[in-house]
Amino acid sequence: MRTQTLGRLMLGMLGGLATPAMALMYNQQDVEAAGHWASMTLTLGEERTYRASNRIDMPGTAFSVDFAPPTCRPQLELRVDMGEVASRDENISADAALRVDRFTAHAGSATLAKERGDNGAYVSFSNAAPYRLMHELHVGDTLRLAIDDGVEPWYLSFQLPGAAIALDRAARLCHEASATPVDEKRTTADYF
Repeated sequence: MRTQTLGRLMLGMLGGLATPAMALMYNQQDVEAAGHWASMTLTLGEERTYRASNRIDMPGTAFSVDFAPPTCRPQLELRVDMGEVASRDENISADAALRVDRFTAHAGSATLAKERGDNGAYVSFSNAAPYRLMHELHVGDTLRLAIDDGVEPWYLSFQLPGAAIALDRAARLCHEASATPVDEKRTTADYF
């Protein structure tokens, strides 16, 4: 989909309830490139999130999978640079589908959001089978997205070379951060 159409879609959204701050300015650390993808650690104070992302295939657009302690469950997000800073928070619901190659499409809901003070538009995907999708991202060649807010559907695609390496690294870093060291001086009763 052309950027102008996406911009029209996002600028035409109706106001809604505020969403958690997706646009917080995280510091990127330990960035490691892998093909079309990269993995990194995002920090904000003591908070850590581990991300695998493709920012190469569509300029100004990034498809990301985030893993946050303690659960490290994959969370899917798309960010599109809108070219201008939003003056207010906006969000709407949409239907979305993600499909890797010729695997069965993952259909579900999505939230399209803009946040005041940020130049990005965000799409957060709900996925009932995130680990099946993660497997497909590991073995596939192309991820395709379809998003329909009822006005005009739009379509994007991202190449998957390097996705397996970036996803594995981000998930591993998250699980390592979630592991609590054993305190040998504590007794079993201290844990209750």
